[in-house]
Amino acid sequence: MNSDDRHNHYDEEDDVEETFVDDDDVADVVHYEGEEGDMAMDDEDDEEEGEGGERSEILLEDDSVQGFFAHKEPVFSIDLHPTQQNLVVSGGSDDRAYIWQLDTGEQIAELSKHGDSVSAVGFSSDGSLVATGGMDGKIHVYSVDKREQCATLDGPDEIQFIDWHPKGNVLLAGAQDASLWMWSLPTGDFMHVFAGHSAPVTCGRFTNSGRNIVSGAEDGSLIVWDPKTAAIVRQFTSQDERFHQGAITSLAIARDDQVILTGSVDATAKLVHVNGTILGSLGNATESVEAVGLCDVLPLAATGSVDGSLSVWDINTMRLRTTLRHDDSVTRVLWHESSPMLTSVSMDSSVRTWDARTGECVRVWRGHQAGIMDLALTRDGRTVVTASDDGCCLVFSE
Repeated sequence: MNSDDRHNHYDEEDDVEETFVDDDDVADVVHYEGEEGDMAMDDEDDEEEGEGGERSEILLEDDSVQGFFAHKEPVFSIDLHPTQQNLVVSGGSDDRAYIWQLDTGEQIAELSKHGDSVSAVGFSSDGSLVATGGMDGKIHVYSVDKREQCATLDGPDEIQFIDWHPKGNVLLAGAQDASLWMWSLPTGDFMHVFAGHSAPVTCGRFTNSGRNIVSGAEDGSLIVWDPKTAAIVRQFTSQDERFHQGAITSLAIARDDQVILTGSVDATAKLVHVNGTILGSLGNATESVEAVGLCDVLPLAATGSVDGSLSVWDINTMRLRTTLRHDDSVTRVLWHESSPMLTSVSMDSSVRTWDARTGECVRVWRGHQAGIMDLALTRDGRTVVTASDDGCCLVFSE
């Protein structure tokens, strides 16, 4: 189904009532058991005793082709340069961010230290600038070519996320104090503050066209904003019993900007139209839905939960197509560009790529010794770079 077909479908859905999925609608459940010989390595009790009562040594799997190891403490955020896909930026709880080279792991630049953990990093849409946001409430912005800091932005408190405008050097940030802020770069000129949430803003981004901003918060509200005026265009709140009754954790926006998918600690995902219609509830998880995504080429959605489930949904019929499995919480989900392939990462320390059409797990990569917090994909989908609680960034490639 192409973008125009999706647009026409959702325009006709203005009067659609909320749809819930029951057990009879489930197509199938896929359990990934791993290759023969795979084993958990969490407990020393799982080690087998060899001859003479000595414990046998467990061999650690490492499928990575490269890595970056300067952080030493948990790494929270990672991003790939949009055009020079050999450049990576990463930031973590050591209060530091680095630019490094994907193919060699070589450090290119150590960026200015924050006063607290670096919670968000990102290259601008044209790749000329890179920003780091910290729990200290500061955002540092640098010229990528010159490796020089060009602005320090402040105003909000702890930074929860940052996002660059898709067509210009305008930066958005969401904060713990329930506000969003926007600046023009590289000058650092303040543009707007967005007030409407009543609790920390957990997720947000510009729409693909850049004409609106969408944000979700711990108060269970989802707001569509006009970036030119900071006015609220549309708002969904927990006062509507059909919408989330808990904090929103994540969101995704369809390619045509007409549909928004949200995940929540209430163990559901909600699909809404920008015209204000709640299209349906996707609710087969037993714990918080932490990661969501919408496919570019097929009418499919993915929702990842703390319970380890990764569910694939048909958003035309609102039916569950298949449920995939990690061994621990799913932390991030990314659809491949112009593809029905899906890559997920988890607190089980693995990276898994799935064919959403069949539910087949086509690849599993291991190498981290702790949960994976973030990932980025090259545009061809063949290389994944990850950020982990073990203090390492790893590169996996076909």
